[in-house]
Order: sequence, then C-alpha cells, then structure tokens
Amino acid sequence: MRLTRSLPAMVTALLAAFLATGVAAQTVLRFGHANSPGEVAHDLYKEFADNVTKKSGGQLTVRVFPSEQLGKEVDLLQQLKSGALDISSPSMPTLNSMVPAFEMPSAPFLWKDWKEAETVIRGPAMEPIWTELKDKHNIVPLTKIWYWGWRNFTFGTKEVRKPEDMAGLKVRVPESPIWVEMVRGFGAAPTPIPFGEVYTALQQKTVDGQENPIPTIFSRKFYEVQGVLSMSRHMLQNNTILINKSSMEKLKPELQKLLIDEAAAASAKNSEMQQAREVSMLEDIRKSGKTRIIDNPDRDAFAAKMVPVYVRLESRWGTENWKRVRTEIDRMRSAK
Repeated sequence: MRLTRSLPAMVTALLAAFLATGVAAQTVLRFGHANSPGEVAHDLYKEFADNVTKKSGGQLTVRVFPSEQLGKEVDLLQQLKSGALDISSPSMPTLNSMVPAFEMPSAPFLWKDWKEAETVIRGPAMEPIWTELKDKHNIVPLTKIWYWGWRNFTFGTKEVRKPEDMAGLKVRVPESPIWVEMVRGFGAAPTPIPFGEVYTALQQKTVDGQENPIPTIFSRKFYEVQGVLSMSRHMLQNNTILINKSSMEKLKPELQKLLIDEAAAASAKNSEMQQAREVSMLEDIRKSGKTRIIDNPDRDAFAAKMVPVYVRLESRWGTENWKRVRTEIDRMRSAK
C-alpha cells in the first residue's frame, strides 16, 4: 500500500482536525490573591477554579496564585485594571484607590446585620459605584459578596468598654482613610502598619491594639499577644471577586455565565463557613484563657462618635452616593 500524502502534509491534516474538535481552544485566566494555602478563602478560590475547569470541559482554566505571589492587594488591583491579571479578590475598601465610594460598606456602625448589608451591596443603591468601576477602570464583579466578618478591637492590657477608654492609645489600622478617621474619632492614635507586621508590632508593643474579624484574630494568633478583646463589631468587612472586563468579554457567553455561577456558589459557601468560624473561633479564644473578652461594650456610645466622621468622609465618597445608601437602609428598616 502506497502513502498518498507526504508526512508533513499528514501532520498538518491531523493538526487541523485536532483544532477543529475545539479541544485545543483553551483559555487560561490568572487569579492572583493575598491569602495563603490552608486558609478558607484560598481553598474556596481553588475549588472555584477546579469547578470552572471541570464544568467547561477544559475550555476554560483558572490558575490560582496565592500568598501575594504576584504582588500585594493594591498591586494586584492595578494589574487587574491593565489586564496583566485576569481575576483577583480585593476587599471593598482596597478599591478606594479607584472609586473612593467603595469604602461606604465599611463605614463604622452602618449595618444592623449581615442580611441588611448584603442586600444593599447587591442592590440599586450601590449599582452606580460598580458602574464607575467598570467604565473608568475596566473591572467588573464575578461576585460582589465575599463575607469576611465583623471587625473587633484587641488591646494589650486596657479594658475598652467605651470610646473614652481608647484615649491616647496607639491602634494599628490599614492604610485607608476610613480606618484612620474612625480611630481618630474614638480619641486614639491611628497607626498604619502593613498586615504582615502586625503580630510583631503587638508583641513588641509598638502599638497598643489592633482590629480585625475574629477568624483573623484567631488564625494570626493576635490574641496570644493581646490581653483584651472588645466585641465592638464596629465594621463589617466584605471582599469581592473581580475580573478584568476585557478578559470577560473575550469569553463565550456560556463561559461568562459559568464563571459568575461558580463565583456565586463559592461566595455562598464562604459566607456559611466564615460565619460559623466567627462563633467557633471566639469560643476557642475564650477557652484559651489568654484574653479577657468584653462581650458588651457600649456600641451606641462608639456609634455616636462616628457622626462627625461621616460628615468628613461624605465629600470623599460623594454626597449622592452616601445619600442613596443611607436612604436604602432607612427604607429597609422602616419596612420591617
């Protein structure tokens, strides 16, 4: 039997047939974030990526880069905007460098409960903020919700039950106007320190206290070097999963829908797990005997100190933006 084609021609034909099946038409998206392997967030991001690959039949692959491998949170956000990175998961306040109004959901003592916050963040009151992020910065959400938890204060030795108890204390804060203004409003000295250096700063008494959600306080062992935990629940932290708009638009509609659906599923699972961890880890801190827990600080007194802080920040966020959010909160509460 004689070969009717040369070997190069056969290879070319086979390659063309292979490409025609769509098997080689694979898109890879890069997902960079700050969490470490073993943390709930990373595990769920990895599960999200695995599900996308599996359910797309290999057409779409998400490669996950944890632990700030590709840069710190603010760097990842800039990469996301430029398209150097496809997906990331910043906290909402981190977005303030692009759209300051994203600080609003973190406003101290703004929310009564998580359901209220989630409804407003997803709803029409926040929609112009998301639109600005899309139109000006080429970024769109896969999910607007990634529950992180209620933030609480810890201190070395001082029992803080009311704002006056914080007078003169140095409190570590993220480098963000909303945290700086909040701590200043309580009469303390806001001290920005990178997150990775917080434990050492507490241990060496560079600062007197810090504030974070219970899972962070527990997993980072801040309670081991802080003698007091005040359950102020002063601020709700919500994160996001965002994608570069151009990266999203290059995908077929069914793949866009798959990303959104799997991000929503991961978000729902995260909310359930993280809320359970808040309860169990607080109990673990209590049982450790290392930290005195003040369960009922005077939250109303702390909240009252925020009225002038809101006034100062309103112009930063945009008066209309702030008015829309407050009006929606009032509407929801009056409807109950």
